[in-house]
Amino acid sequence: MTIHPPPREPYLDESRGVWVLSRYRDVLAALREPRLWPAGSPGEDPRITRDEAGRLRLRGPTMDNLPAARVAEWQQQLEPVARGLLQRLAGEQTVDLLTAFAMPLCLRFALLVLDPPTHLHERLAGLGGDVFAATGAPDDSPLRAHASSATAELETFLRGSVMPMPEPTFVALSQTTPRLLASIWIALFEHPAEIVRVRRCPDLWPLAVEELLRYAGIVRRIWRQAKSHVEIGPVVIPEGQRVMLMLGSANRDPEQFADPDRLDLGRRASSQFALGAGRNSCAGASLVRTAVLLATEELIEHLPDAALCAQPQWRSGSGYCFPESVPVCLRRTAPTAVFT
Repeated sequence: MTIHPPPREPYLDESRGVWVLSRYRDVLAALREPRLWPAGSPGEDPRITRDEAGRLRLRGPTMDNLPAARVAEWQQQLEPVARGLLQRLAGEQTVDLLTAFAMPLCLRFALLVLDPPTHLHERLAGLGGDVFAATGAPDDSPLRAHASSATAELETFLRGSVMPMPEPTFVALSQTTPRLLASIWIALFEHPAEIVRVRRCPDLWPLAVEELLRYAGIVRRIWRQAKSHVEIGPVVIPEGQRVMLMLGSANRDPEQFADPDRLDLGRRASSQFALGAGRNSCAGASLVRTAVLLATEELIEHLPDAALCAQPQWRSGSGYCFPESVPVCLRRTAPTAVFT
């Protein structure tokens, strides 16, 4: 289970030279503050990729390409894929749901959204894995160079996609989203009463998705940089200073979410930060929510007796913390005898 530091007043981490914001209200203020720009990824030229307010220039066009009707159509296409994957698992005793279900389902989702030529599917899957493998790796790791090369190749293959930002969209859907699902499913297996609850009351699903994102989101922190002096809560952050927003801690702030360490699928948690908030929130949030709803609903419907059979190992770094597997046993109950 991911451990989040408790929220506290903003402070300067002198060892890192970064301001740390962890209370819900401070993180929300920072996400809304136009003078706090996202700290760009390595190699990004913000003069090209961002507008005068620090927003990604392609964020709007990306969201325009994700109308609700199109997302709903993709969901319908994915439903039989999810059921087919789960049906193939039904005869197994133990299985890793990350590799056997989440990864192939999310890869199919990415391919539906980006629609690359069929002959590229296998190569794209491998390149996406190469890019993600560098998550959390040190700057001097050979994984970084390998990921950079894979990114360039992905960009070449996906250049003709109708979707803006095709490379990050592909990696986010095919690699990051399965790890989010893995974290969510572990949380559910650790709270079996909540599984029973949502199966009995399927009307809870819209609330359940937001609560699962709040409770089991895998992005622990993101970074900003002050473009001028900024006042957040009781502190003034000088121009040029980096700021770390502790999303995981803010999502467990008791001032915003009562009893925050309890998973409550009936909680109204739409204000959670797992996918960011405001002008710099995740452009593909509708895709992520669709994946969470579809995959999790199908999982507990078709494998209702699945349970964790080992303690998952967690991987952290670069702002993420996610499980490397979801080892489950598929428990069987004896069929009821019928007497005639």
